[in-house]
Amino acid sequence: MEDFEFYMPTRILYGKGCIAKNKSLLSKYGKRAFIITYQIPGRHYALEDIISVFDEERIKYTICTDIEENPSTETIEKVAKKAKEDNVDFIVGVGGGSPIDAAKAVGVLVKNPEKSGLDLFSEANLESIPILAVPTTAGTGSEVTCFSVLTRNDKHTKQAISPRVFPEIAFLDATYLMGMPDTLTRATAIDALCHCIESYVSTASSFMSRAIAEIGFRTFSECVQSMKDGDYSYEVREKQMLISTIGGIVNTQTGSSLPHGMSYFLTHFKKIPHGLACGLLIKEYLAIFKDKTKINRILELTGFESLDAFGQFIDSMLQLDIKVTEEEIEEYAEEFASQKHRFKRHPEPAGKEEVLQIYRKSLFKNNQKL
Repeated sequence: MEDFEFYMPTRILYGKGCIAKNKSLLSKYGKRAFIITYQIPGRHYALEDIISVFDEERIKYTICTDIEENPSTETIEKVAKKAKEDNVDFIVGVGGGSPIDAAKAVGVLVKNPEKSGLDLFSEANLESIPILAVPTTAGTGSEVTCFSVLTRNDKHTKQAISPRVFPEIAFLDATYLMGMPDTLTRATAIDALCHCIESYVSTASSFMSRAIAEIGFRTFSECVQSMKDGDYSYEVREKQMLISTIGGIVNTQTGSSLPHGMSYFLTHFKKIPHGLACGLLIKEYLAIFKDKTKINRILELTGFESLDAFGQFIDSMLQLDIKVTEEEIEEYAEEFASQKHRFKRHPEPAGKEEVLQIYRKSLFKNNQKL
């Protein structure tokens, strides 16, 4: 067995009512909290639970809903300024990847008020004030990762900040997933699966990370029929939340691979939500592998007879009609291939031609080019 390192310091509290059941833990982080979340139609049950516990524990709080999807460095700077003015002790990210990633980045700027948003991409040793995470979607796994991915408008892409910020606690309550629209449920589920897949085939994977990813694949197989039927019971939501967290755990150990990096162009320029953009590319990414050993194992554990059957399932979940030209994907591929670090976790030789192949076969179905 190969040598490996495995580090995952986030405390995971899983189950219905886990915030209220563990309310005594919150006051150790201070008496003034900053909650980063988003506005939703109807009741925001996760936010209600947090506020209730803060009131009981006499923790003062500020609620910020100024975070857009795929938050930019400019937004992070504005929110951090507000948090610093409020002299907060800790931050709670409530929502999907955007609020939780934003919480991590804001936490670093609050701890280091002399720094700018762009400094986050070059200074790896910056620390953060404590971050707590309450996911209300099941895709990014950000509640257990050290990553915070922001939009860089100066470079027209998304990029992870350099500091590694693990949440202190992740509160996993599938109750908060029950109101998710079907489209978001499908997109986030595919995102979580992509994390598991990209980690599993990575050059940085280990016995431990692969074993955990395989639990994710098996759990995903138990959700496939429900996803086809649009039947999202509480039990299914529980499994999807676990897959998301598993994806986050293994992604932290290995990092992501080609599909995630390639997806950023589709999200930035075509406004394709992150999970959908990754899902668009994942089948053709797996198709470029010459050694099919791990690919076949993934298909076996997820319950698909072939890569084509897997691709058909993904397509049925995404239901996307994206308009992109040959010139555009040439530009995306050229820019992506110029970033040599993007290929370091892919286990076989690859370059611009492989990237173009993935883009073309994923985006030009039936050879329909614009």
